[in-house]
Amino acid sequence: MSETEKEKDPAALKEEGNTLFKAGDMQGAVCCYTKALKLTDSQADKAVLYRNRSACYLKLEEYSKAEADASKALDTDQGDVKARFRRAQAFQKLGRFDQAFLDAQRCAQLEPKNKAFQDLLRQLGAQIQQKSAQLNSTDARVQQMFSLLLDPSTKECDRQKAAQNLVVLSRDEAGAEQIFRNDGVKLIQKLLQSKLEDVVLSALRTLVGLCTGHQSRVSVTVPLRLLFASSLRSLFVFL
Repeated sequence: MSETEKEKDPAALKEEGNTLFKAGDMQGAVCCYTKALKLTDSQADKAVLYRNRSACYLKLEEYSKAEADASKALDTDQGDVKARFRRAQAFQKLGRFDQAFLDAQRCAQLEPKNKAFQDLLRQLGAQIQQKSAQLNSTDARVQQMFSLLLDPSTKECDRQKAAQNLVVLSRDEAGAEQIFRNDGVKLIQKLLQSKLEDVVLSALRTLVGLCTGHQSRVSVTVPLRLLFASSLRSLFVFL
């Protein structure tokens, strides 16, 4: 088959992609699978191509793309254990351990003797426990900072330190989530009324930490009019 004919044959492109994958040329394999996807109308063939391309993206450490392709393969065949395993691996790398565990668990149900599935389940179980412990620890720290900031008897220096610690917590995903869940937006509103410039500045930085990369949080955070209050204008330069 000539190169021109191969470029128009999805089956040939898939085989070439497989060859390139085995040779370690992930980018080349992705290119072949992508071309084949554009040429085939068969849903079954597309599912295989998505599954194969997902494997390439895992090797390339493009985990969001790997998850998306594995999900597309599963849309056609929920029993595709290879696609589900690859999605579990992608979820794991993305830190979405609960979803990864569900996929790995399903893989183990379909093939109980598969060692790779059992190993992944054990890894995920440990990671879920670790994340839970981290969240509990982070929640305790958030609650401690809230208590210091809301207690009128807290010394000024301790209040400033607590506000600074809240900034640090807001820049960590687990910390930001705990602040948000613990009604942190209302606390920030109160801190913005503080007479201590350091506390106000920390409140603004905490707000930035909460909102960065999270559009859903932006829609329910502090009204913009508070940010433009005359008492705060001089602080924007420090953000």
